[in-house]
Amino acid sequence: MAQALLAKDWILVPAIDRELKRYTLLAYLQEVGRRFTERKLYPYLLDVAGHLDGLERLQQCTDQLRSTMPRDITGLDPRTGTVTYAALPQPEGALGVIDEVIDDALPELRERLAQGNELRERICDHIQFGPVGVLPLDPRAGYLLLRQGREARIYSYAVTLLRDAEERLHWRSVVTQYVGSRAVGLHRTYEAIRAELIATRPQLPVPATFGFECAWEVPHIETFMPLAKQLVHRYLMAERPAERISV
Repeated sequence: MAQALLAKDWILVPAIDRELKRYTLLAYLQEVGRRFTERKLYPYLLDVAGHLDGLERLQQCTDQLRSTMPRDITGLDPRTGTVTYAALPQPEGALGVIDEVIDDALPELRERLAQGNELRERICDHIQFGPVGVLPLDPRAGYLLLRQGREARIYSYAVTLLRDAEERLHWRSVVTQYVGSRAVGLHRTYEAIRAELIATRPQLPVPATFGFECAWEVPHIETFMPLAKQLVHRYLMAERPAERISV
């Protein structure tokens, strides 16, 4: 899968040149925008969020470093004892260029991230999902049935104990493995597919099973699967009922 990813240290290499950084960032944002136009959310949405977080941390570190620099005392308020200092000197050279690049990049990354998040919510609004059959007492392992058109792709899933440090990425603890695909129709419902899986895969005798249907045409790997994992993770963690779907 082609990825429109930007190196994590792009702001420092290959050279600290504002014009070069500007062209590099614009090319990246245009490519991500093109992917969003194709309704391809991942890994691009996470990549933009990662670059935004990294630049915000870098800006915070440089601000803290500057605040520790010695400054001349310009006055003293005798009533409060408050000391006033001269303004912090503006960074020069490479540090000045980095500051300018960060100031240019932050609003544009935020705008692209907002665009991706809006697209994500719009697609989620067009996905119906719910449990198929009776859920077991422990629903942390089972099957996901992802349907677009007349075909459902089947994945086994398991929720691992290992989680990403960031709460917003906990859904990635839902680990999936492709099982196969089945045509869905009057004679092969979700319930029938679940019964077939139970009969042919005895390692999960009473599996939790969730069906997903997307009314929009979206890329399966870059969009449908990641959103399905997010939805089922949210359901399992909240333990609240979702609307059942049937065929």
